[in-house]
Amino acid sequence: MRRILIAAALACGLCVGLSVKAADKKDKEIKGVLIDNNCAEKQMSKANPEEAAKGHPKTCAMKEGCASSGFAVISGKKLYKLDSGGNDKAKEYLAVKENATKVVVMGTLSDDGKTITVSDIKPAAEKDKKS
Repeated sequence: MRRILIAAALACGLCVGLSVKAADKKDKEIKGVLIDNNCAEKQMSKANPEEAAKGHPKTCAMKEGCASSGFAVISGKKLYKLDSGGNDKAKEYLAVKENATKVVVMGTLSDDGKTITVSDIKPAAEKDKKS
């Protein structure tokens, strides 16, 4: 009986450990360029989408027509669309005069890896802005 209890306890511990590890894989910190979805699609057709998006003006992303399309982050050659709460956070972030579009977005990726449920948006560190 004691061996069964020990084996069951070890099995439970292993299951909990694996589920925590799986959850960690979805928690992400994505560095890239914050952009509205209307303009993001245009940038994705270019050879280096993130570099192209760096030239996209913040004022465009803040225009009502563009902002109403939602927001995304282009990181390298990948596009991560923000969830509805993330869209609200992006509008708040962009409203701050000092904030640039080079950002770090923290959140949880969807199973397909195309959408991020945003927990926070912060300006990229100075060294990240220069690259």
